[in-house]
Amino acid sequence: MKQQLLCIIAIIAAITSATTWPLYGQKAKNRTITINTESGSSMYVDGSQVTAPAKIKIPKHATVNIRVEKVGFVTEIRNYENNGINIIPKTDFIQLTKDEAYENSFVTNLANQDIDIRPSRSNDESWILLNRIVTGSFDVIAIMDKATGYMATAWSAKSFNSGVVRTRLIVKTSNTDPLEYKAKLVSEIAPPGTSVNADESFRRWDRILRTYENVVPDLQSRLGVN
Repeated sequence: MKQQLLCIIAIIAAITSATTWPLYGQKAKNRTITINTESGSSMYVDGSQVTAPAKIKIPKHATVNIRVEKVGFVTEIRNYENNGINIIPKTDFIQLTKDEAYENSFVTNLANQDIDIRPSRSNDESWILLNRIVTGSFDVIAIMDKATGYMATAWSAKSFNSGVVRTRLIVKTSNTDPLEYKAKLVSEIAPPGTSVNADESFRRWDRILRTYENVVPDLQSRLGVN
């Protein structure tokens, strides 16, 4: 019995050693994929713009980067890794998602620009009204110095599917006689999930959230009316 068992074990070992088990990497081969997307979109293959639909060759063990952009939509990025494990389809359609930040904002030359405000009221009256207008749109004023005529709100952040938008208002006295203010509505955007305090991740945005579209016009109109 013992000899029979040893014989069986030896046979199994011989079969196992003689068998070459296939590796995933050996299945990889050159493949071709045709990618299409929505009309009006811009498609880039490894950074180079192409016309959709695009027929793309992916060599074995290679990765191809696809980026699709369209105004008003979230940029879609996909990597097709031809490693013998991932399934590379023969065709693919990249559907874009509407950009919520874009839909809730508007492009304007008021963003990130100094806008002149010329009050027709006294210094004290103008400062009181300025406070009232600003706090009507922003919950927190980070800096307020009446002596120098400087006011800055804290960042107000809102998250969207395309990124984080932060907004703040800065008002400073540019002249005392006659009284003049300069108001700047700062609008910046960063990738989704970014902390509002991660300054290095934000960039200037030429759009303003609709929540703040009347802030600067209100300053101009209400401060200038007796």
